[in-house]
Amino acid sequence: MKKIGKILGLVLLIVILCTIGYGYFISKPLPKGVAGQEAELFTDKIQTAINQKAWDSTAAVTFEFAGDHKYLWDKKQHLVQVEWNDKKAVFNTATLEGIAFENDIEIIGEEKTELISKANDYFNNDSFWLIAPFKLRDPGTTRSIVLQDNQKALMVTYSSGGSTPGDSYVWLVDANFVPTAWRMWVSIIPVGGIETTWEDWNTYNNSLKIASTHKGLINLTLENIKTGQSIEEINNGQNPFSAL
Repeated sequence: MKKIGKILGLVLLIVILCTIGYGYFISKPLPKGVAGQEAELFTDKIQTAINQKAWDSTAAVTFEFAGDHKYLWDKKQHLVQVEWNDKKAVFNTATLEGIAFENDIEIIGEEKTELISKANDYFNNDSFWLIAPFKLRDPGTTRSIVLQDNQKALMVTYSSGGSTPGDSYVWLVDANFVPTAWRMWVSIIPVGGIETTWEDWNTYNNSLKIASTHKGLINLTLENIKTGQSIEEINNGQNPFSAL
């Protein structure tokens, strides 16, 4: 048995070393960008292509992330409802104050605080896959032009915000400046430059464009996307935030 244990341990060690080695060889260094007017004009063109103004004027959004997490988001009031498994949290994203449920039973105290914190982490991550192209000029961001595959691309670095600040994303675009993919240098992925697509762009209210499919190291689909000017409009006349 000891011999078998040693063999299994050796196999596991080899697998770990191979994984680290593979990541080392495919990892790309963060490109050096040039900030300035060209980067800002590039950003303008992306925002025009996806209709940034329509996004800014949108008041309410609902979507499902990877079939696991369901979101109802009041953008204007900074309120969100997150549902997953048998849990639900309804809270203010600025204060993390709200209510939480498990199996439709309200929970309180430290357990409620932890559940809302987890829901907020889910929201920060999952919503980014929906709205990242609309966050190119968020406070704390810097923009620069980089060369990728002999084509100009836009690198956006986040110095603050969300759950994992300090990450950089390089946006690849088509001839109309609609994003087609991004390459990521992020703290949660040890390999730099991993590429994921942005595709299946659909048009919503006021000619707003949102991508619903991402393919790459991970494949993600966002479903049941709706946008509107009120929670009631996109949620069958119901507003769960009235309980707050």
